[in-house]
Amino acid sequence: MNATLSRRQFGTLLGMQAVSASAVSLSGSASAAAPNASSQPLPHSAGGFGRAECVALIADYFGWVHSSDYVDAYKAVQPTFIDVTLGVTPYARQIETALEAGVLGNAQGYFRPAAAMSREDAADLFVKAFQIPPASTDALSAFADAHLVSLHRKASVTALVAAGYLKGSSATRLSPAAALTGSEAAAILQRITTARVSPPQVMCKAGTTAPRRYVRITTPTAGATIRYTVTFDGSEPADPSTAAGQVYDFTVDGVLQFVNPLSSTTDTRLYRLKTVASKPGLASSTVQEFRWYIVRPQLGSFQAKLMHAGSDSAPTVWKIHNPAEYYQANAYYIEGTQRGLLFDAGEYGYQKGNLKTFVDTLATKPYDVVLGHSHPDHAEQIYNFTSAGTGLHLSAIERAGLLASPRPDFQSAGKAARVLQDGQVLDLGNVQVTAFQIPGHTHGLTTIIVNQTGWVYGSDMWGCNRPHTADTTQYQGVKVDLFLSLVQQLLANYRRASHVGEVTALTNAHQETSVGQVCIQNFLQCFQQLIDAGNGVSKPSIRGGLKGGDRMSMVGDMWRDRNWMAIGPIGKYAEPADYLSRPTTAYACGATIDYNAAGGHLKYSVLSNVEFAGGELVGVEVSWSAPANGIANRQSGKFDPWTYAYAVRVPAGTRSLAIKPTAMSNRIRSMKVDGKALKQGASATVAVSAGSRITVEIVSPDGSSASTYTFTIALA
Repeated sequence: MNATLSRRQFGTLLGMQAVSASAVSLSGSASAAAPNASSQPLPHSAGGFGRAECVALIADYFGWVHSSDYVDAYKAVQPTFIDVTLGVTPYARQIETALEAGVLGNAQGYFRPAAAMSREDAADLFVKAFQIPPASTDALSAFADAHLVSLHRKASVTALVAAGYLKGSSATRLSPAAALTGSEAAAILQRITTARVSPPQVMCKAGTTAPRRYVRITTPTAGATIRYTVTFDGSEPADPSTAAGQVYDFTVDGVLQFVNPLSSTTDTRLYRLKTVASKPGLASSTVQEFRWYIVRPQLGSFQAKLMHAGSDSAPTVWKIHNPAEYYQANAYYIEGTQRGLLFDAGEYGYQKGNLKTFVDTLATKPYDVVLGHSHPDHAEQIYNFTSAGTGLHLSAIERAGLLASPRPDFQSAGKAARVLQDGQVLDLGNVQVTAFQIPGHTHGLTTIIVNQTGWVYGSDMWGCNRPHTADTTQYQGVKVDLFLSLVQQLLANYRRASHVGEVTALTNAHQETSVGQVCIQNFLQCFQQLIDAGNGVSKPSIRGGLKGGDRMSMVGDMWRDRNWMAIGPIGKYAEPADYLSRPTTAYACGATIDYNAAGGHLKYSVLSNVEFAGGELVGVEVSWSAPANGIANRQSGKFDPWTYAYAVRVPAGTRSLAIKPTAMSNRIRSMKVDGKALKQGASATVAVSAGSRITVEIVSPDGSSASTYTFTIALA
């Protein structure tokens, strides 16, 4: 028999309301499974509904996240059954998540997925999943075979029958041991979900120990109001269904931040959250309680983890952190055969501990410090190095920031620091490291790449996909469109510096593990979508929601995708959008259009980058902000989207070269190279000679703006 039902997804965990998914047909096959479930039909008793299928029906309704898909460094070990194997057993993901959710038990160790689901076992499953309250009367007395209900299932069967969710097989018989059919399972789910609000769920998952937990509450019941109470000292939270309960709305509130703050006088906190959901016309959910154990000691010792063992062509790399650090900004010690390099200097107070003394226990060679930027969570320990004579390297802009700091230790370190140039190479012996600078998070932030391996280390660059802190990295120091251009140029520089021609691993100081090109592309997409679609794609920030007032751009699911990315703030919701370029006299800017104006994003007729194979672009000076700390916020040798004439150096004898222009907007009407149409992302090979010119013409998405770039060929 077939039945059709609406399946609401709990998986929309970040910013989107729960919605009804497409109808799911139940016919005793794998069609009821989640999208990531095996499509292999599940064998079951003739006319029955398999145990695995019944569990999958409920698990898919709630959208429980399986450990294999779950992005969390502190997640618990996924429980399972002896006869359930992920990737082999149909619906294994749903079975294991139901076990983790407490809907199933494994006291016997076996689940028997291919067996039919009995009516009484199904009743127990639904009662536990939806927290159906016990019956106050004997609802089974009307059935002649009520005595056949197993003792350990009687309470669940009675509760489901009393509520009207489970019907008898006839007017006088309950048939508790009979096999449940697909249509019966669908009908039970339909009756429950149209009569009562489903229990609230939380992400990140409860019951874990971590230094931080950021929590979102949801329910699969669309339109339900969620209320919660919370304590952090282990005491009992008040009943959230009373006046004590606060209304929770992710759009308004963002995630709940469960941390052990810097003001805390204890090393740990036990957060207890109670939550309930209600909706007019439906019975309210039962009150749910969840707990998280937060550990961040007041005092801590530095710790190191070996990330890469050295070889003839690769350096040794150690990740260093201190468990007492609030923002958990890792530092990295990178050592070649001749010298070492410490990237960033931690956030643990330099008077409470000495990072140099700790690094000295790891280092076997002389080393220097490269500071990504001068924010205290990355620079706290620099004085312990410079006061001991260790070399400190950072950009001129960040050095000026240290010198302007009110902190004497930062001023002293700034005086001792050496200015690191954009593109400067540091020789470690068997490997070389190239440093590149990029504005955004700060005006003079430095990233590095190990040339031989393609490993990139960024200090608050490339975002942070650490879901247990729901981090969004700020890039307010430069307009989004110019920043996208500079990031594309940075990637091109990485590829040129990398001996393998690409970035093979990328690590932000706030990440636990390295990521790759997918994460980089998601980072770029966060900015690209603001240019292509305008302010409509922005969302309230994960941290603070509309109450915080910040806009955010996001790509991916933070709980299911290790490469998810969220960027914010990108301006305030309470103010007009002002994160795209516009004419200004505060600093040199060639933009003549205010792209923040209504429909302004449709007027981009500029390139964001251009690359040449067989030639080298002669860049110009790019400014992104007014001068600060007595130094200009600008870089030379760059491509500027609003500068339209360039020289391209080529070796003598060059007869042709390849040009790859990238339009700022993916929605442009047209792009032509020397009069020939070219698609976004494509390259063109053109004939060249000394003094010849290449032209690139672009028409904006709305056709109101057009630009022409000229690239004049010059001998190197």
